[in-house]
Amino acid sequence: MIKENSSNSINKAFLYKSCRINGALDTISGRWKALMLIHIDEGNNRFSLLKNVMPGITDQTLGKQLKELEMSGLIIKTIIPEVPVRVDYSLTPKGEALLPILAQLSEWSDM
Repeated sequence: MIKENSSNSINKAFLYKSCRINGALDTISGRWKALMLIHIDEGNNRFSLLKNVMPGITDQTLGKQLKELEMSGLIIKTIIPEVPVRVDYSLTPKGEALLPILAQLSEWSDM
């Protein structure tokens, strides 16, 4: 968390105002977020399934980044009242719209 009146906070606000790309990059920043979106789209839509396809991620990081993706409107968390309770994640239209952009970024990085 950045202090509201710190130079970091002021610079971040300036950059967001000056160039909206900074906000977009901030939304998908994080070592695992892009991969998580791709895996959720492929049907690995539960915590345990994501953990299986990304064995290097810690439970804490996975949970934190899922929450951040949900807060940014890229995924939806659905609680299914079974025994035991099941939680599924799915992409929102905003999250689905990001997938071709991620594919283009991947192609660009291979240049």
